[in-house]
Amino acid sequence: MRVVSFKVEEDLLRMLEEYARMRGMPKSEVIRRALRRFLEQSDLRPVVTRRMRVYA
Repeated sequence: MRVVSFKVEEDLLRMLEEYARMRGMPKSEVIRRALRRFLEQSDLRPVVTRRMRVYA
């Protein structure tokens, strides 16, 4: 996997940390799942699904 960096507001980061902690998941996995779900539900779905593996 490649590393991606981005900026996030403090309140969103706190929510992410709490969500990940409560589920025993790394923050990066929470972000991957959320991004995958967002892209699959967007108008980009036909383009994205050809180039992306989907993990259940």
